[in-house]
Amino acid sequence: MEVEAALAGLQAEVNCPICLDYLRDPVTIECGHNFCRSCIQQSWADVRDRFPCPVCRHSCQERHLRKNSQLGRMIDIAKLLQITRSKKKRQEERRLCEKHNQVLTLFCEEDLEVLCPLCSQPPDHQGHQVRPMEEAAYHHRQRLSSYVEPLKKQVADVEKLVAMQDRKLLELREKVQNKRWKLASELEHLMRSIEHEEEAVVLRLVEEEKDIQEKLSANITAFSDHISTLKGLLKEVAERSVMSDVKLLIDIKSVLHRCESLKPPAVYGIQLRREGCSLPPQFSALQKIIQKFREEVTLDPETAHPNLLVSDDKKSVTFMRTKQRFLRNPKRFTVDPVVLGSEGFDCGRHYWEVQVDDKPQWAVGVCKDSLSRKRKQPLSGHNRCWVIQLQNGDYVAQACVPVTLVLKEKPRGVGIYLDYELGQISFYSLNDRSHIHSFTDTFSEVLKPYFCIGNDPKPLTICAIRDYEK
Repeated sequence: MEVEAALAGLQAEVNCPICLDYLRDPVTIECGHNFCRSCIQQSWADVRDRFPCPVCRHSCQERHLRKNSQLGRMIDIAKLLQITRSKKKRQEERRLCEKHNQVLTLFCEEDLEVLCPLCSQPPDHQGHQVRPMEEAAYHHRQRLSSYVEPLKKQVADVEKLVAMQDRKLLELREKVQNKRWKLASELEHLMRSIEHEEEAVVLRLVEEEKDIQEKLSANITAFSDHISTLKGLLKEVAERSVMSDVKLLIDIKSVLHRCESLKPPAVYGIQLRREGCSLPPQFSALQKIIQKFREEVTLDPETAHPNLLVSDDKKSVTFMRTKQRFLRNPKRFTVDPVVLGSEGFDCGRHYWEVQVDDKPQWAVGVCKDSLSRKRKQPLSGHNRCWVIQLQNGDYVAQACVPVTLVLKEKPRGVGIYLDYELGQISFYSLNDRSHIHSFTDTFSEVLKPYFCIGNDPKPLTICAIRDYEK
């Protein structure tokens, strides 16, 4: 097809713009355009002053014609090529059957093969639909044309997917940066003794980023290859659609099969593993935090909702269906099933643990002592509470903006660490001491331990801090 286009282009270049035939005795005028000598002379026959070019209208100052011998030789070659091309085309149009040496004039629709009259006789194509070449060529030319738009659409769709995968590389970089920041902020609390743990986790994250980048790059390469295949097939379909009947139908089975069986590669999705620090109790700096900053937190019965029953040791609370009668107390929660800790913190570092076991609903953390007791408290959308909660089967970190948490396993208990000056509150799973989530904020009021019980009868208990000095 490229040779055909090149010959057509050459044909156009060696034609005279005036008579539109092969240039005869070609001459070049001042502006560089070429004409037959007789054609340009006739064009300027009635002109005396300025001599306009018939192509670009450039005004030549004098009637100067420069003979172009090289162009004359090119015209001779073009004529020869045109004769050769015409002969070849006539030969192709009358292609002979290799088996019977007869002109191919028929086409079998079942086997998608070009046939001569002898080929169509039994038994090879008995019972098959055999139609004249021209009719079959028209049918399959229409059929090929129907693939053009779907193939173009596939190219556009896959190019969009490639662009989307490119964006995923940027998203991956952002996610990795965010995770690095979270890991760094988590490990800041754990002193210099666990710096090697941070380095190991970051290294795993970098390796994971590299691995995902390689897979994404491979995925993009696969899409690029698929685009190249689609474009190649589109080009082949376009070229074949304008071929002679015989050339169009030869090996048409392969072209149709490739058009109908093309499938794009699968899209690779990014899924970063959840990275955290799993700290062995006997070596972990978290144990030093527990040992140094542990608090014997107790519940404040005066803040407990009337449906909550606080144990005598003020370590456990249970939801009761029947409300208890109490004297009016501005400290008491009257809407939410909440109770606060007795201790208030306005400086320093503090750690305590809460046993939640298999309660279906709960929320634990810290809140400002000024938190309203008399109205429904949405945990998100304000900066008075910093808690994690289980509700409707989902774990959520609640502060100004709620964050859904994905945990490896259901925590049986939660450790809470408050660094007032640093402005951080961190939560840990008591299953394996792994980090769950951290909040960062600026504190200026007294903060109190916060416990929301839910409406189930299972108790929520503040753990007695174990002695790690042994």
